[in-house]
Amino acid sequence: MRSKEISIGGYLPANSILHKLDPRTKLFGLAAILASVFLIPCSYKIFFLFLAAVLALLLSGLGWRVWIDGLRKFRLMLLFTLILNFALNRDGLPIQIHGFVTPFSYDGLINSVFLTARIVLAVIFSLSLTFTTLPLKIVKGLQFFMSPLKMIGTPVDDAALVLFLALRFVPMLQEEWLRLIEAQESRGIDLMSGTLSIRIRRLMSLIVPSMLLAFRKSEELSTAMATRGFRPGEERTEYNPLVFSYRDFYAWGFILFVALSEIIL
Repeated sequence: MRSKEISIGGYLPANSILHKLDPRTKLFGLAAILASVFLIPCSYKIFFLFLAAVLALLLSGLGWRVWIDGLRKFRLMLLFTLILNFALNRDGLPIQIHGFVTPFSYDGLINSVFLTARIVLAVIFSLSLTFTTLPLKIVKGLQFFMSPLKMIGTPVDDAALVLFLALRFVPMLQEEWLRLIEAQESRGIDLMSGTLSIRIRRLMSLIVPSMLLAFRKSEELSTAMATRGFRPGEERTEYNPLVFSYRDFYAWGFILFVALSEIIL
């Protein structure tokens, strides 16, 4: 699978253990693991979280190329985070190179590396949720955890619907954007050549057709929902309700063990 075929937040079908888990289990696991990622100090404990990330990659059954291509989409963000944090953090002893004292410090280097590692872990665990869970099931899981808010009058069902549409539209708009770029390239227009200002102007020419496509898709979606009898605010039934299995109980125990051992020990 090529990199451009993998959309951020897109679902990749498979028959793995992660795919079979209940979305509520995966949402709880993501929240617990992310808390561990950002709460633990800069120490060797982060190594065990990387082992948990490798385990998630193996249990997804999607292959290494999918994960490498997924992480590659965040390479500029990771590089920017590493460089910016290293340049701004001046605490500790300065770095010396052959007697020359640099304006940077060893603590800044260590902290920037650990921060980048935390973001890499957060991206991997987040992708393990979106790659192995349908957007509708993610929304159902969030709706389950948000259901207590109904007691204070919060429109949980409407919020879940908006979130589902957002999750569904992100991969769709990304695919349409790639089609527009391929259409321009097939006409002999190289969007990545020339100076920076020329490339920006060429990319800006795609903004208007992409917005028109987004409005057209949203209009088609609203028409489809209306023809299927959707009425905002009315009670809705479920054809396939969420049910916990024995795998989920094992997963909950493993997640709690990893998260508590990382935070407490």
